[in-house]
Amino acid sequence: MLGNSKSSIYKTANTKYGSVRYLDIGPSDSDIVLFSTGGGTSFKAALAFQWICNEGYRIISINRPGYYDLPLNIVDGVEEHADIYHEVIKSLGVKEEVNVFGISMGGLSALYYATKYPTRSLVLWSSITGKYEVNEESANSTLGKLVLMKAGKKLVSWILQVSARLFPGMTIQAFLKTEADLTQKERRKIAKEVINNPESRREFMIFVESMTPMDALYEGMMDEVTKAQNLQGTNWTKIKCPTYAVHSTIDIDVSMDHPKRLERMIPDIKVEYVKAGGHFVWWGDEGKIVKLNTIRFLNEVNLE
Repeated sequence: MLGNSKSSIYKTANTKYGSVRYLDIGPSDSDIVLFSTGGGTSFKAALAFQWICNEGYRIISINRPGYYDLPLNIVDGVEEHADIYHEVIKSLGVKEEVNVFGISMGGLSALYYATKYPTRSLVLWSSITGKYEVNEESANSTLGKLVLMKAGKKLVSWILQVSARLFPGMTIQAFLKTEADLTQKERRKIAKEVINNPESRREFMIFVESMTPMDALYEGMMDEVTKAQNLQGTNWTKIKCPTYAVHSTIDIDVSMDHPKRLERMIPDIKVEYVKAGGHFVWWGDEGKIVKLNTIRFLNEVNLE
């Protein structure tokens, strides 16, 4: 259980960028984790990370341009997503440093935040850290086409939700096929590990729900992909806070160049390389270890 009613966790902040939606869960007087969700998933994806709140942290997850009703044209680039995040954080009266947690495309926004604003620690999972190249094989897979094509988003949303509910194992395997270099046997094994664990299965369903309604998220997702494809000369050397990054050696979405870039640029960093579910480093039995190590890192920084 979340410990918060849905009416109280979904909120809106009035900022210089207009009204910005955000999610606020966990103890209100606890250390904050600013959560930056992956591309194509809404700020509501943070609901699958209740395990962080269970350790005593407060999660704040903020909407980005092109998602729901936040216009694309309020900023020029991904770097300014960090400014939107900070505006919301300021509106909440938060003056202390926050922990920042970015996943995949959301890792870029997290990195920019850590370069510009007070950050106690930085966690990055499967993060894009520079120029992004779309894996054409993944993009042209059945699932890839459904997610990336513009037409029929309401129908695709319905199909995805029904598939996840009635055929979760097959749906997980479809995601893994587009995001991980795994054999069919390995995909089946990880899918079974996810659906046989009630908490992991619940988190997977939240993940799928956060991808819908796709027509409300599509513009933001594609805008981020386009801008990440055109990134030039990212520089993360200004990030001095303790940083923990996790990347899969079998991720076929975000290449190994991305974590290696972090290792070269951030002095106080630990990078953990795993296999797990490829881009989904938190899936399966190895994903449980990733979660555990993430909590250990946050506790080391915040309880010292």
